[in-house]
Amino acid sequence: PDGYVVTNDHVVAGASSVTVKIGDGKTLPAKVIGTDASTDLALLKVSASGLTPLTLGNSDDVQVGDPADAIGNPYGLDRTLTTGVISALQRQISSLNGYTIDNVLQTDAAINPGNSGGPLFNAQGQVIGINSQIETGGSSSDGSEGGNVGIGFAIPSNTVKTVVDQLMKTGKVAHAYLGVSTE
Repeated sequence: PDGYVVTNDHVVAGASSVTVKIGDGKTLPAKVIGTDASTDLALLKVSASGLTPLTLGNSDDVQVGDPADAIGNPYGLDRTLTTGVISALQRQISSLNGYTIDNVLQTDAAINPGNSGGPLFNAQGQVIGINSQIETGGSSSDGSEGGNVGIGFAIPSNTVKTVVDQLMKTGKVAHAYLGVSTE
């Protein structure tokens, strides 16, 4: 309700200005409160009243086979919902700066370019992760990157909670506290 929005760091990195499209389609300017490239998370703030916040679930309660829904704007197609299940738990992915992000959720809900930074929901409508990366299956023979092969990754909501708490307080994240490493 205070206008805070969580997204991926790679979505806002290098931007000179940031806008957020809220549920009714209205676009609002956003201020970047803090970013953390090592967990690929960013905290933004918009000035708006009457916003209904999403509820963060407990990603430690997620089990393989649980329903998972992703929303976003893949390939510029606004307000898209894809459904699937949690395919695996405790995956590791590398952030763009080379840090390892632990306990990542794997889903077969379709995540494509444009879903990054959007929520991954459980069956109760709670956010259990922030959609971050996909497995592309490598490069094609013409040198272009491969497409989505049905494996997507989301930063777990418990990591989101820890990072957001620190970004709200200091605008930075203490990596030793998170257990994030460069190895």
